Amino acid sequence: MRNLKNVRLAEVQLQSELPLTATAWDTASDAVICTFGPTESNPVIELRRKRQDAYFSEPVGADVFECIASWDAPCPLPDLPCDRVLSLHYFADNLSACLVLEGGDIVIVREEPLPGEDKIEILGSVDVGITAAAWSPDEELLALTTRANTFLYMTREFENVAEITFTPEDLKASQHVSVGWGKKETQFQGKRAKALRDPTVPERVDEGKLSSNDDRRTTITWRGDGAYVAVNSIEEGTRRAIRVYSREGTLDSVSEPVDGLEGALSWRPYGNLIAGIQRRDDRVDVVFFERNGLRHGEFTLRLTEEEMSSWASDIHLTWNVDSTVLAVQFKDRVQLWTMGNYHYYLKQEFPVAVNSSCPNPFAFKWHQEKTLRFVAGASGTFSVSDID
Repeated sequence: MRNLKNVRLAEVQLQSELPLTATAWDTASDAVICTFGPTESNPVIELRRKRQDAYFSEPVGADVFECIASWDAPCPLPDLPCDRVLSLHYFADNLSACLVLEGGDIVIVREEPLPGEDKIEILGSVDVGITAAAWSPDEELLALTTRANTFLYMTREFENVAEITFTPEDLKASQHVSVGWGKKETQFQGKRAKALRDPTVPERVDEGKLSSNDDRRTTITWRGDGAYVAVNSIEEGTRRAIRVYSREGTLDSVSEPVDGLEGALSWRPYGNLIAGIQRRDDRVDVVFFERNGLRHGEFTLRLTEEEMSSWASDIHLTWNVDSTVLAVQFKDRVQLWTMGNYHYYLKQEFPVAVNSSCPNPFAFKWHQEKTLRFVAGASGTFSVSDID
């Protein structure tokens, strides 16, 4: 694939006092829906719309976002300083937005409510709080993980159809066979022995030790056809496990132990690979898993030791809709990687102006239909880019 470059970039300075916290695409009008807030000092959520090409029709310095709704959102959990938007999804067919909040509330905002409907409505709450949420590609199922170590499926009508509890017994779902050579001290280490060693057999087997940078977050990602969903979470404080479930809620597989595996996770829509992040002492790798939980290759990010501990200390991953570009999101930039001849190439890097005092990572979202369009927004800036 040839080098990617910007063919269209629209960027504005945000006028809101609240930080940008999440974005979603309205595919019907090609507008961007955004949430601003809440913060510890101002527990308010604003839902706003950026109209298509509003950048070019408004005077310089004007606020190109029109307010859809605004409401107070105090956090119901006493151990959280403020609530947080975990998921923002826009349903273009009925002009409504769904927000899933860390405090446990699931909120629907209707732009054009019918008689008898509220504009803003809390359709359900999880008392213990929510750790991650993701809608299926067909918008029919919402997958949730809770602070009680449970996994939920909800329909678009917000009816609970499955509730699964994560247990250590899940790790037995995939009987990964170690093909190592046993303990090092029992092996003959002469030159002939090393020359005869099978290069496909690892010299050591990972135990699943947690990364020193692990932020303990949970991540949910769906396969492109919506038939399977993967959940990356910490298992009893010992290691990270990637569980794969069918659409019906049946546990399909669990990943093999990987030392330094972090919370980032993104299932390639094409379906063959699940991308994650493995942090080693001297490098950071993007590692791939198959649906059965087995490792399937990796590539190393180009980072110095200083960069690993600064802007690359927190990493997120997102595939674009046609599986051709993997976005690696750092604290203040996005790198776009593509694959050719089974090798990954860094094609572009975009800086993002962020406010270091804002605890939320900047919002990044690929378009669901236009394969090379994305939106990136931070506390002070907002941009829509088309690449080619």
